[in-house]
Amino acid sequence: MDVNELVGLANWMNEHVKPSMSVYEQLAKSMEQNATNGNKVPLREHLDAVKKALLDMPVSQLSYQQTDLLDDMEVGDLLGEKGWRFVERTVKEGNYDPASAAADIRKAKQRLDSALQQFQQTRQSLSAVGIAGEPDHEASDKVTVRIRFKDAVEIENVTQLKKWSAEWYDISRGLAMAAGERPEDVEVKGATTGSLVVVLGTTLSVATIIALIMKQIASTVKSSMEIAHTLQDWKMRKVADAEVERVLLARRKSVEDGGVQDALELVREKIGVRIAGDVENALKKSIEKMFRFTSKGGEVDMLPPPEPADDDEESDDAVTEAINTIIENVEEMRTLKAATQLLIEDKANDAPDNDAEDSEAGE
Repeated sequence: MDVNELVGLANWMNEHVKPSMSVYEQLAKSMEQNATNGNKVPLREHLDAVKKALLDMPVSQLSYQQTDLLDDMEVGDLLGEKGWRFVERTVKEGNYDPASAAADIRKAKQRLDSALQQFQQTRQSLSAVGIAGEPDHEASDKVTVRIRFKDAVEIENVTQLKKWSAEWYDISRGLAMAAGERPEDVEVKGATTGSLVVVLGTTLSVATIIALIMKQIASTVKSSMEIAHTLQDWKMRKVADAEVERVLLARRKSVEDGGVQDALELVREKIGVRIAGDVENALKKSIEKMFRFTSKGGEVDMLPPPEPADDDEESDDAVTEAINTIIENVEEMRTLKAATQLLIEDKANDAPDNDAEDSEAGE
């Protein structure tokens, strides 16, 4: 994560999380009172206020690296829709154990307060040396796309840089052609070190196509993982013979192979008659390369510009619609990726302990 992202995250926390702490505190106090006092106070008003505050947080504006940092600080699950699910579940459990539920809400509030304090100190320290950060969005009709080269696509030398630069030229070319634009309309805004992140600036049209493709990639990966999870479960329960395994593996391959065509049809449905001939071939090639890039561990992240305010008289209806479409697809993509990660974790937890089995066999 570069300094600009860190400053941006600190500003986001200050703008969208800090104002919600007052309603969170009111809920925590009411739950504590109900846990220790016979005179119960109603929670509905406080609960509704916390729900609105959490669901209004525009988490989709954050990059994967920013959300990873929030997870490392153990507050990622307390923000946005995930944060509301935690609060709702905890309050319901309070019907059976009010003291524990009140304590859990209080601990969550303290973790958020601690994170806010750390980000405030970060902003003050960076500001003291003249670092204020730059806005992610130069204009309402531009979208920031972050390409992260990690795992099997990590760039460690100029040979790999040349290879993946050529790959992303081909990808950008197909996407731009599908949007009726030129490859050079996809701008390079910067790069960061660590796992190399290349920052691109695209038009809303290209960004819409990227969002549709990445949502389909996430959906395909999730469907594939669900089949793998089913196969492993059946094997553990010893109900999967060789024929069942063959059928499930064939189904998984069919899902993965069909993902490219499904993504192409999604884009065709959105863009229309332009997707034909050379344009269709170039776009299909781009989609295939994006599937391959992500399958090897690469990440494509998007930061759409903020939605225009309802009272913004200068906002264009087409721009507003495009931004909303991008935000919707990015949120769906992230939901699918989160669900896939849970499947991966479940699969790892359910995997048989071969060492233990070997040990028992030895005895």
